[in-house]
Amino acid sequence: MPNPTSICFLADRHDLFDDRIYWKMAVPLVKKGFQVHYILIGEDHESGTTSEGIHFKILKLKTFSKHRLLNFILKRLNPLNNYRLMLEEAKAVKADIYHFHDLWINRIGAKFKNLPHNPVVFYDAREPYAEDYRSYVKSSFPFFLNLFASWVDYWEKNRANKYDLVIANEINVQQNFAKVIGDKRTAILYNYMDSLHEMEQLLYEKKTYDLIYCGAVTELRGAFEILKAVNSIKETLPEIKVLILGKYYPLSLKEDLYDYINKNNLQDHIELKNAVPYNEVAKYYQLSKIGLVLLKKVKTFEVSMPIKIFEYMAFGLPIIGSDFGHIKDYIEKDSCGITVSPDDTESIGAAVLSLLKDHDLYQKLSENGLKASLTKYRWELEFDKLLEYYKKALNDR
Repeated sequence: MPNPTSICFLADRHDLFDDRIYWKMAVPLVKKGFQVHYILIGEDHESGTTSEGIHFKILKLKTFSKHRLLNFILKRLNPLNNYRLMLEEAKAVKADIYHFHDLWINRIGAKFKNLPHNPVVFYDAREPYAEDYRSYVKSSFPFFLNLFASWVDYWEKNRANKYDLVIANEINVQQNFAKVIGDKRTAILYNYMDSLHEMEQLLYEKKTYDLIYCGAVTELRGAFEILKAVNSIKETLPEIKVLILGKYYPLSLKEDLYDYINKNNLQDHIELKNAVPYNEVAKYYQLSKIGLVLLKKVKTFEVSMPIKIFEYMAFGLPIIGSDFGHIKDYIEKDSCGITVSPDDTESIGAAVLSLLKDHDLYQKLSENGLKASLTKYRWELEFDKLLEYYKKALNDR
């Protein structure tokens, strides 16, 4: 029998059980008979095979300085940095397809095209990285920060010329690559929900949380606005309960949120919970009534596509979301929520009251989101596209 087609995923900013890489791509590929490897950078050295059949190798994250910029420079100058080690590990796999995620793996991405066995190379460009730098990084020298972000954008697009396909998860990133490398070498795989999350819907009365926010917890993602909105309506809704679930950036943010909670007597209304494994997230959606996605209006959020939109829809959670970008587009197109200014806590509070007091409105928006999820926003359809991209690239090879 011929050997199965082998695929090697690589990442440096996503963990082993990442939703897109592991659960949506790697696991279904194993079920289809592919041999799947996953090489990544994490907290500790580790290797083995998961219960789902993915062969993995984790390289321990190297830190050369506590100073962020200096550490960035030293990691890239050091001849024994993890990208060199990642390259050697990946070469040893001799995969038919190398499919990498995350910006800085572009340092070695083109080298896979030079391997003797002529593998296929895909780049999953999951973020508008240049805009991430402009939006997230606080600098006393904005000119130099903007210059660096522009260089990142140029460098990333230049590297992309070497690959068989660049995959984006929304149209803006895809079109930016297409301007440089052409439409035929770019594609979109939307980060829709997969069947792993399918669970029986709970009755409204049996739900624990009125509101849920799930994802990276930051100030730019509206962490304090959620607390302020709840504080403004707690007298009207004395039983209101909110869950904030995710990783907190920076780590000190969680303590700052607790300070606000304690000062405003919100202990009975707000629950802060650390991130849970991907396959456990569903039960918290099942226990919730309304989904929040109140990202602030910075450039990167005007471009990026929050996966939580589709997760909320899949569980019939009406969405209260920011009034711009993809968030606004999907909420309005599918009539599945209410859009508000993410900085206007009074409007956020009013939207909460509207949904929790008007059951007919709640039910209508809930049903619209669930219907859209079931009929249009299915990861299984995107996965079939991925298989076709792999097949075509292998045949072209």
